[in-house]
Amino acid sequence: MPRRLVLVIASLLTTTVSQAQATPVRADSAVRKAVVTFNPFAAIILGYVAGDVEVKSSPVLTLGGGVSLVNLREFGGYRAYEAKARYYPGEHAPRGFSIGGAGGFASADDESNRDIDGQRVATSRNTRPTIATEFSYQWLLDPSSRFVAVTGLGLKRFLGSRSDRRNPINDGVLPTARLNIGIAF
Repeated sequence: MPRRLVLVIASLLTTTVSQAQATPVRADSAVRKAVVTFNPFAAIILGYVAGDVEVKSSPVLTLGGGVSLVNLREFGGYRAYEAKARYYPGEHAPRGFSIGGAGGFASADDESNRDIDGQRVATSRNTRPTIATEFSYQWLLDPSSRFVAVTGLGLKRFLGSRSDRRNPINDGVLPTARLNIGIAF
């Protein structure tokens, strides 16, 4: 009888240990130190390329950069490059709600340098510094927390003097939106 009891206990322990080893462990956001995202919808539909890189510097802060490139006629070859910082009040950076700030510069072709057919002629660029703010929410999805989905809204202000020509950066303030996907490392 004692021998059967030992076999049953050994069998239960072996089963429990093997199940514990086979159970996948969800990676915590503390393990994910960097995130790279882009907006595939704007790229496919509009030919607009926008992306961000952020690196965790503390449980509440990420630092990084972003780039936006638009070649649509209405936006005059708009380009923006920015350094960004995001504060995560939930202390789980880069996961969850964040409040961000950015500074950089943007440039666009002057619209008055186009002929009647919309073809570019003797284009000059107008470049101005920018500041921005953004509220966003970032999810680290899938069992390993590698797939990233981001939504966000914000405002970008163009600083400096405005030219008398029409281009997007002469508007002063533009609304911004993020609908990005990406990968976390």
